[in-house]
Formats: sequence, structure tokens, C-alpha cells
Amino acid sequence: MTLVMVAFNARWTHSSLALRYLRDAAERGLARLPELSPWRRAHVVLKEYDINGRPADMARELAILKPDALGLSVYLWNAELAARIAADLKALLPQCLVFAGGPEASYNERWTGPESPVDLVVRGPGEAVMESLAANGFALPGARMPDGGNGSISVPGPVMLEDWSMDFCAIPFPYRDHDWDDLRRRYLYLETSRGCPFSCSYCLSSRGEQKLAMLSVDQVMERLKAVVDNGPYLVKFVDRTFNADPARAREIWRRIILAWADLGTRFHCEVHPALLEEDDYRVLTAAPEGLFQFELGVQTVHERTRALVRRWGDWETEREGIRRLAGLGTVHLHADLIAGLPGESLSDVALSLDEVLGCGADHVQLGFLKGLPGTDIVETARSWGMTFQCASPYEILDACTLGPAELSRLARVAQLIEGVANSGHFSALLPGLYKKAGGPSDFFLSLEAWAGGRGFDPRTKDREKLKQALEDCFNCIL
Repeated sequence: MTLVMVAFNARWTHSSLALRYLRDAAERGLARLPELSPWRRAHVVLKEYDINGRPADMARELAILKPDALGLSVYLWNAELAARIAADLKALLPQCLVFAGGPEASYNERWTGPESPVDLVVRGPGEAVMESLAANGFALPGARMPDGGNGSISVPGPVMLEDWSMDFCAIPFPYRDHDWDDLRRRYLYLETSRGCPFSCSYCLSSRGEQKLAMLSVDQVMERLKAVVDNGPYLVKFVDRTFNADPARAREIWRRIILAWADLGTRFHCEVHPALLEEDDYRVLTAAPEGLFQFELGVQTVHERTRALVRRWGDWETEREGIRRLAGLGTVHLHADLIAGLPGESLSDVALSLDEVLGCGADHVQLGFLKGLPGTDIVETARSWGMTFQCASPYEILDACTLGPAELSRLARVAQLIEGVANSGHFSALLPGLYKKAGGPSDFFLSLEAWAGGRGFDPRTKDREKLKQALEDCFNCIL
């Protein structure tokens, strides 16, 4: 018997942490089967692809393995590809149990409804369900009854299984010695907490069942050592808010500095700037440049918008935190903004850009609101006059106060920010150019208008082309 677990990563350098957790859970379940069960000594295979591969090649390669059960890890970036592969595999292997889990499969009608390409959808972390499925030889369970009990009634669409009972802190470390060769030269992911303390209405982590649980500092350092011993270029913590407990985060940073300051590995954390404390700056001052990179979710500087989407924090505190981190010069900073939030106009987004671009972050990303299935923002979208894409990635098309034309302008502005501000090529020149234009947002909106009138591609990363564009647009010599 063969169980195949499949992930489609956004690029080759990425890897799937979920597959390792689920492999271990499956093997725990298989070990509980009677000796004579055909599944007792099943072959468990992990297959990882990147989304740029050819779907036909992937489907054929998976079919060659002749799986008796096959699971797909489904996320925003791979949902369309995963659905195509699932449908192809059901055509090639009609007797194979095909199941899916992950945030995109859990709440999306495409996966949970009558036209679903899979037999079974798992909602929740997955480990407990996977262990149970394996312990039952991957027999398709009965459909869930309306009252929450189990039964065998026939319903259209896949069987739905949901379980949030697994104690995150008791789940074993998911990597094994033989994993490291496959993961060499890739980013390595580590989960030290699960869930989120906040309730932003556009995020799936805000759902009530996703309770926050954290490993102890000692547990984190033990797992980190096993990862770092294999010399990764980047260790990316997948925690939604790494510093939800500031003292815990600070102690982990302190120990990383003491243990691995000269190793050459970089550590990536998502950090809420409003939670930074005085002791954090003291610890991070001692970090060598390049050891840490922080992703700082600002999203908007407007308090009224934050209240509408339940985004915790206040901009005054966050601005001070970002500026102080930038002043240290030891941490690479990536700040995020979202366009299309309820009630925000072009001038509102422009003000957020002015504020964040003035804080000294190394990288500023202007993203766009997404209406993810299962989030509260989707439930209230009609009342806000919002229209999202019908399929992944569900990006905002019309925000009522920010129409399609203005969103298109901001998309081009985002591309220009990437090429001009984030590239680092023009760092010494930008303060003067911002002043000449009237501010950062006026600078980029003027550059976008100039580019649109001359057919200039705002996506370009070519330094000389961008330099010439700046000279032509602002009548200066760089």
C-alpha cells in the first residue's frame, strides 16, 4: 500500500513543513493497525513541486507511484494547480482516495461543495485527523451528520472531517535526519506557535477555533539547533505573530545571537511593532547585521480602518518601533501595507505610504486586500460595496471608495516601489526626490502617471531604465 503526500510550493527554494507533520501523524496511525492489515507497512512518499512546473508532468509522475491514498496540501498560491491535479488523478486512479487539507481547501466551496475534485476534505491542523485516517486504513468515513455526530448518510460533495483537538506543544519535531539532504539549499520553516492572539477580519487565523499555543523557549531552541546544524541559508518562523509574548520572543532572539551570530544563517520572524519593548532594542543592538529579518505588518496607519477590520495596535507606537529598529541598523526590515481596506480612499492609502516609507524600513510592500473564503471580511463585503476575484488569489477588484482605476494605479505604484525604493539602488537619492515631488506618495504617483503616458513598464528592475525614467520624470540628473 502506498500513501503519497503532495505539496506545491511557490518556488523551488521553498519547502513544505505541513507534509512532515502529516507524514509523522500518518505513520503513528499506521503503527496502530493490526499486523495483518495491508496498510500496516505502507510506503509513505512525500512529493514536492513548485507551481511553475507542467501539470501534466506532475499528474503522470504521481500516477506512476500508484498511490492507494493521496493527500494534497492546498494554499492560496497553489489552489488552482492543486484542483487540476486532483481532478486528473481521480481520472487516472479512480480507486485512489484523494483528500485535501489546508486553509484554501477548508472553507472554499470549490473543494467542499458538490463539484469538489476530492473524496475527503480535512479542516483544522490535520495531525489528529491524519492519524485517525491511517489507523483506519484510509477507509472513507461516513459523512458528518447535521448535529455533529457521525453517520453514513449520502451527501453531495466530499466527506468533511474536522478536528482542532491536537495539543500543538505535544506534537513531535517534524524533521528527520533523512530530510536534510532533500532540503539542502532551500528555506527551512519552523513553527514555534500555532494560532494568533489577534482577530483581523481579513485573516483566517482570526477564526475562533484557532487558539494560540506556544512552545517553551527551551523547546524552541532544541528544535532550532537541529535545523541550524544543517546549515540553512534562511530559517523562517511561520508563527503569525512571533512576539505575541514579548519576553519569550526576546529570549529566543538573545539565545540565537549568542549561539549563531557568526554562522551565516538568517532568521525571519513576523513581528508586531506595537509589541516591541525597551529590552527588545537592547537585545537586538547586539545582533550582527544580517542575522535577523523582521516582517512588520502595518497594513494601514488609520485608526478608523483598524477598528473596522479589528486590527489591533496603534500607529504612533508602531512608527516609533519601526524607526528605532531601523536606527539600530542590525535588523533587515520588511513593512507591509494593504490597499483596498474598507472605507479607504486613494488619499488614505497615500498617507499610509508616506508614513511607512518615511520610517526607514529596507523593504515596503504595498499589497492588496484578499477576500479569503472563511474570513469575516467576505461575509461583510457586500455591505462595504466590495468585489473580489471569484478565484484564487481573491484580490480586491473594487473597494467602492477605491475603484478599479485607482486600484490599477496603486498596483503600478507597488511595482515601482519594488524597483525604485526596495532595490536599494537609489537610497541616497530618494529623500531629495521625495522632497522635490512633495512626498513619497506624490513621488510614486507622479512616476506612475509619467510611466503610463509613455508606455514605460513599471515592472522593470533594470537599474539604467529606472534611472532614466527618474531623470525624465523629475527633470533632474542622477
